[in-house]
Amino acid sequence: MAHDGAGHLGADILLRAIQGCDTMTMKSFALLGSAIVALGGCSGPSSNEANGTAASGPATTATRVRGVVQSVGPNALAVQTYDGRAVSVPLDTKTGFAWVVGSSLATLKDGDFIGTATTGAGDTVRAVELVIFPESMRGTGEGHYDWDVPGVVAAAGGDASGSSAMTNGTVEQQSAMTNGTVTEGAGKSGETTLTVSYKGGKTKVLVPAGTPVVRFEPTQRSVLAKGQKVFVVTDASAPGAKFVAIGKDGITPPM
Repeated sequence: MAHDGAGHLGADILLRAIQGCDTMTMKSFALLGSAIVALGGCSGPSSNEANGTAASGPATTATRVRGVVQSVGPNALAVQTYDGRAVSVPLDTKTGFAWVVGSSLATLKDGDFIGTATTGAGDTVRAVELVIFPESMRGTGEGHYDWDVPGVVAAAGGDASGSSAMTNGTVEQQSAMTNGTVTEGAGKSGETTLTVSYKGGKTKVLVPAGTPVVRFEPTQRSVLAKGQKVFVVTDASAPGAKFVAIGKDGITPPM
């Protein structure tokens, strides 16, 4: 989602983390390592999108695909995007795969590394989704930058009328509004405010009640099946997709 340097750092952390794992687990982590590099190599302002709305800024070879799997072939994945287009996603041995599994803010701790797509501008932005990264992916796409239409928005109709950004960083502080008395500017009951820090700054993110919260888990190509909802990063300079995130148990990858 941001810089190559962050991707390589995440990969180094990953390699240290897999020491002592069995062969199957090591293979899964190796595939997720490809995902780290993929997410670290395509920032929002310079990427195209295949769910109906293009990101702002100059186009590059990187493309994000969001939609539903129609079929799984030996070398490609047929995906229908949320705006109804048919996209063929090439796969090869370097493609990384990860489950997107349900989680909650109750599991979030200060010091966790997260990614969150947001709307709005100013001192506090509002989250439309939140991903809690495993420790092996700390540093992935670190920063605050423009983003295209998040999956949770695209799946509901692709409304891109508001500004959208991605914030990846470390949770410094979180505070929740759980009672009925709300001071001006503090948010509504049930909302949580996160202070997220990253290289070069920090952002306050307001997380409304009901915001989708997920985590990544490494997996393998063999789990792909028709009907799954996916988030894919491809690059015209590579023969296969860099990363396929697969919603587990019907989850929509919200990023």
